[in-house]
Amino acid sequence: MKDEKLKLVVIGISHRTASISELEAFQLTKTELNSALDYLKSMDGIAGITIISTCNRVEFYLALKNNFDSLDIIKKFYLDEKRIDVFERKENFYNYTDGDAANHLFKVICGFDSMVLGEYQIQGQIKEAYSIACSEKAADKILHKLFHAAFRVGKSVRSKTKIGSGKQSVSGIAFQILQEKLNKNDSIALVGVNQNTKIIAEKLSAAGYSNFVFVNRTRYKAEKLADQYSGCAFDLENIQEAISNVSCIFSCTGAQDFIVQSGIINSVYIKSNQLKLIIDIAVPRDVETIGIPKAIQVFDLEELKNYLKNKQKEILLDLPIANEIIEDEVELFKAWIESQSDETMAYYDEKIELLRLQYLNEIKEQLSYEDYRAFDKFSKSLLHRIKSTVHQVVKTNKSDKIAS
Repeated sequence: MKDEKLKLVVIGISHRTASISELEAFQLTKTELNSALDYLKSMDGIAGITIISTCNRVEFYLALKNNFDSLDIIKKFYLDEKRIDVFERKENFYNYTDGDAANHLFKVICGFDSMVLGEYQIQGQIKEAYSIACSEKAADKILHKLFHAAFRVGKSVRSKTKIGSGKQSVSGIAFQILQEKLNKNDSIALVGVNQNTKIIAEKLSAAGYSNFVFVNRTRYKAEKLADQYSGCAFDLENIQEAISNVSCIFSCTGAQDFIVQSGIINSVYIKSNQLKLIIDIAVPRDVETIGIPKAIQVFDLEELKNYLKNKQKEILLDLPIANEIIEDEVELFKAWIESQSDETMAYYDEKIELLRLQYLNEIKEQLSYEDYRAFDKFSKSLLHRIKSTVHQVVKTNKSDKIAS
């Protein structure tokens, strides 16, 4: 019996559709991510699932049977697993299908949908999300095709345009703020040991800052960084002592509750009067700031949004080139999706690809490695365009026959 046709759907919530506090409720930790994949891949109607959960977004990519609704599926998941009613926030969720879903992912991986336009960390986060889905055997052939296309797009856009030049990221913007607000002799507490805090420590050290206090749930990880940068190390249980004489707290952990309460901030401020800056890029937030002295300047992800508004104008000049790359790849993906619903076209697509590979193999010994790679890339692109055109013609002819 012929397989039921599947549709590609993405349903999600991000910093563009919700505030950081609203987004926090839907965030999934790495442990929750694995259990979510197990839960969802066993549900009726789902052939494949990949989940992207970062500080700025939670997105579910689904290969879904046509008669199933993505919002109903996500509602059931959050209600069962986190006791959250998605319908109360449904206006914050977006939903795209097939080509539009591919277009969305391609823009996300290029950093077009990020707080920092062109930020590079999202590409690694998407690769990790896909890798987790593969390890859980949750991704199907539609999602394999989609994400490999996305990786090509991300690489192509960053190599052919200025988008992503300088490796902009949230931590990079945080570093700019730190430089603007702090003196070189100020003491800085870095809470959490992860990619973001390591990037900040490296950038600050290179810029001439040297007074570091590293804090982590497990002290030995903080000690490693302290040894590297000649700083001090504390565990979270001694957070008040750790920040007692610092001018700044930069925090980014995976904790689900506040790890620095406002009472601690107030006590430290009264005693030393040194703390003047808090940068908290964690989701959920690490630092409770309600009721702390107004003299302390606070930047969380919501504040970073406002800071970034006037700092991303140059990169906009390359958007047309990037959009053209994205549009070409979207058309190829749409043609492939269409071919999957036509057994004859899928058969010929496979045969054509086999012929291409056979011919490449025949001439391989005659070409240098560079020429072989160039010819492989050219022939693949050419056949993709031919197949896309043929699929569109066949689709149009079918529509004309039905209409007549």
